[in-house]
Amino acid sequence: MVNSLGVCYERVRTGVERRTHLLQTWIMKPPVALMLVSLLAAVAARADLRAEVSRLVGPGEVVYVVDERDRVLLDIGGDQPFIPASILKLFTTRLAAERLGLDFRFTTEFYLDGDLLVVRGQGDPYLISEELDRSTAELARRLGDRALAGVVVDDSFFAPHMVVPGEDGSDNPYNALNTATGVNFNTISVRREGGTIVSAEPQTPLTPLAARLARGRDIRAETRINLGSADGDAARYASELIAAKLRQAGVRVGNRAGEGRAPAGAPLYVHQNSRTLADVCREMLFYSNNYVANQIFLVIGARAEGPPASLAKSVAVADRFVAAHPELRDIRVTEGSGLSYDNRVTAPAMAALLKELEPYRSLLRRQDGIAHKTGTLQATRTLAGYLDTTAHGTVRFVIRLDGARSDRRWPIVERLRRELGG
Repeated sequence: MVNSLGVCYERVRTGVERRTHLLQTWIMKPPVALMLVSLLAAVAARADLRAEVSRLVGPGEVVYVVDERDRVLLDIGGDQPFIPASILKLFTTRLAAERLGLDFRFTTEFYLDGDLLVVRGQGDPYLISEELDRSTAELARRLGDRALAGVVVDDSFFAPHMVVPGEDGSDNPYNALNTATGVNFNTISVRREGGTIVSAEPQTPLTPLAARLARGRDIRAETRINLGSADGDAARYASELIAAKLRQAGVRVGNRAGEGRAPAGAPLYVHQNSRTLADVCREMLFYSNNYVANQIFLVIGARAEGPPASLAKSVAVADRFVAAHPELRDIRVTEGSGLSYDNRVTAPAMAALLKELEPYRSLLRRQDGIAHKTGTLQATRTLAGYLDTTAHGTVRFVIRLDGARSDRRWPIVERLRRELGG
């Protein structure tokens, strides 16, 4: 009996020793050893990265970084929903690429109704003076010697009296009214020369409405005035400016101006903007133009759901896009520019959006070689973009900081660049 137990014990001991030896032999094989060393180095590197970045991040703030294979390199507060501010324009750009296509061109229709020219806008955000020169030159050719009693605007492609959440009614350009036929971003640029108000843009004639609005303000330096504080101002200004451009092109035009309705039948001329949607998005992202972003957003809804455009229609289209991309499920949109404090995102959802947007990365503004978009509201400062690194390829980063503290967005990016080998 004792002998049998001894034999059993020896067999067990020998088996354990054999398995231990095999395990040690396997671990010490060069490929496995290198893998373990690499894994330990990666863990240490992430700990160093977190320690470095955490020195710049306060309570409730967010820094989130993923590599090109979607591995999370840094997650500080990534599960916290936050107000995106203008980095929401990245979502509007991706939605526009999906729903309209980056070769899309905005159009404006011109009709003759007796001796009136009726302009029916369809939300072109870049119906600027230089673009009006192109359209009125073609209209002059088609009108020949025909005289007009005036120019009126049909704005029925957009719902009336739209108010974008986040607009505060000030004269800041980001509060410009969104209308179907908005010229020069629905703003007027003027300055004073001696005792006279003049246009601050040589390509833009001073119209009667522009002069009247300027006289009601204390204009000293160059000033940009928003349209929309009074019903009909945007339509009247567009009609007056187009009439002035037609006169410059040699067409006789009377003084009738304001709102009208396009007649049934084919238009006299349909103008396509010289800019593609890609051009428009690139400039919208560079200048962070809220008016342009919401014009695009509203046109997306109208094209999908039918006119008149409304925020509700565009939000419905945005919601369907998010539903079709589950990785974006934590993006909630109430308008297209980021002005609204009701917009919400999480950092992982924004990082997923950046992956969706990567084919269009060239549209983004660059600073020190970093393609990015910033966002700034009183309550928040955000930054999202791409950082090319030697160790991790192209990483995507999302930053959300307290708007009341000093701006630490780019110092954080510099820490990321240094620690990741950018």
